[in-house]
Amino acid sequence: MSDQNEQRTGTPDTPMAETPAERGEQIGAALEAEAAARAAEAATPEGEARDRKAHRGIAIAAVAFAVLLIGAGIAYSVLAPAAEDDSIEVTGTDAVHSTEGPAENNSDTGDGNGGNAATTPAPDFTMTTSEGKTLHLSDFKGRPVLLNFWASWCGPCKSEMPAIQAAWEQSGQDVDFVIVNMTDMGGESEEAAKAFLAEGGYTFPTYFDAGNSAATAFGVTSIPQTYLIDAEGNIIGACMGAMDESVIAQGIAMLKGEATTAQ
Repeated sequence: MSDQNEQRTGTPDTPMAETPAERGEQIGAALEAEAAARAAEAATPEGEARDRKAHRGIAIAAVAFAVLLIGAGIAYSVLAPAAEDDSIEVTGTDAVHSTEGPAENNSDTGDGNGGNAATTPAPDFTMTTSEGKTLHLSDFKGRPVLLNFWASWCGPCKSEMPAIQAAWEQSGQDVDFVIVNMTDMGGESEEAAKAFLAEGGYTFPTYFDAGNSAATAFGVTSIPQTYLIDAEGNIIGACMGAMDESVIAQGIAMLKGEATTAQ
């Protein structure tokens, strides 16, 4: 029996336990012996050195993880508001694009949701003048309109203001310029907008969207944006981004029926 135990266990000095209770006692004794051996080893200078090294490794890993968490928190605090902010600046295109589709391919039913600009009316909204008077976009129906959305904190918006001023001085008698400040967007205020206009000497008609009526109607999430609206109140073109003199001239020509753009 002893020979069989030695062959099965590979430990001739420890007899094979015959019952589950005895096997449990043997396992417990082996674990206690291993723990005692490790404690004794840790008490030696070499063991203490290894222990300190292990502790340093754990501390370094903990600090690195904490730095990672802090960095993630900072990144979220910076990027999350930017993702949710409705005042994203864009540089946009350098040409006015017609919104009118080919007549033969037009599937519009006249409800304003089709591809032809002639049956896509501009959504109406309310705005206020510098004197506090309330107006509607529909009040301008009967004359072509250049509708622009801007804010004083927006770099691309400010870059196109001289060209808008020059175009208004030249064509304001033929086209209504409805330059709408996105008041309350991105921290904009009517006071800041008026200060910017006064400093730049801009005298074109300016209106204020303090109640976000225009932003909601046109779904404005980036500025500047410009829309060309004909005398019947239909959108015939648009420019997403800052315009220069040539782009505005192209838009004015479209509004006056003097030119068209590629589809």
